[in-house]
Amino acid sequence: MEAKYYHLGKSSSEDGDDEKQSFLSHFEDKRSPWIKPGRTFVVLSVANLLVLLASTVLFVASRRPWEQSTLNSELRRVSTYSPIHDLVDLEMHPIKVNGSLFMPSEPSIARAMPNNASDEMWDEIELTRILPVTKADIIKMGKDPSTAVKLEDNLWGLGDDAYATIVDVYHQLHCLNSLRQIAYGKHYGMVMGNTEGEPTLKEIHINHCVDILYQALVCSGNVNLITMHWVETQQHPFPDMSVNRQCINFDKLTKWRKESTVDMDHYVQVMEKPEGVKEAPIPDGYWKLHPDASSHVPTHPEGEPVG
Repeated sequence: MEAKYYHLGKSSSEDGDDEKQSFLSHFEDKRSPWIKPGRTFVVLSVANLLVLLASTVLFVASRRPWEQSTLNSELRRVSTYSPIHDLVDLEMHPIKVNGSLFMPSEPSIARAMPNNASDEMWDEIELTRILPVTKADIIKMGKDPSTAVKLEDNLWGLGDDAYATIVDVYHQLHCLNSLRQIAYGKHYGMVMGNTEGEPTLKEIHINHCVDILYQALVCSGNVNLITMHWVETQQHPFPDMSVNRQCINFDKLTKWRKESTVDMDHYVQVMEKPEGVKEAPIPDGYWKLHPDASSHVPTHPEGEPVG
């Protein structure tokens, strides 16, 4: 698949003008003694205040259409920088979450019992799909471009300003699927339960996934309220967990990701670390799993660990 990269006379009506003007002048002459300097000041002040108020209202009102015309404006207000905001309309819209305890007639892949069709959908979600961005994008995301993986022009034909990224939500979903598979451990060969001694890489990975999901949830700003109801057969208040939420069109995002990725077969074949590139340090925890941990000397001791 080809990768998409986005670095006016006079009229009869005037005949009576002189008469009207004369009448108005006479009328104003009759009224003018009533208007005193103090009253004039008050009238002008009120008029100026009304003009200022009207101008402010018009200015504020004029900003709203601009915001609405900006792609993904609602999402931008609650997100850090992502170039995806400029590339695809994610169609933020209200949705009622299916919070029923019991299985719906058409369950999502997260609710369904293990089956081949659901597993195939999970496989697509979990695939690593690389999206190219620019150095400026890397910096706006708060990352260091000096150690970021570059998609070299001689390998990809994307020019001299293309760097590799993946979409965070799919990593979170990978973590969710890992927990789902552990829940059906015998079916997926994911039986776990080691609580003694030093954690193995399996436990480290799963604990990482639990923490990734924990951080995503507490960061989400979800302050929706779950209402309590009287429900037949239940003697105590029962929660209605089918809350209303604002959601993106996730299927559209997934389709866009698949269409916009680089050739992943080619990626697997050619993406090996070139000699002499600057490296970010790996966390110390990595070395605890290797026999040569005590003799390890960091190649680049400065910088923030990655991984």
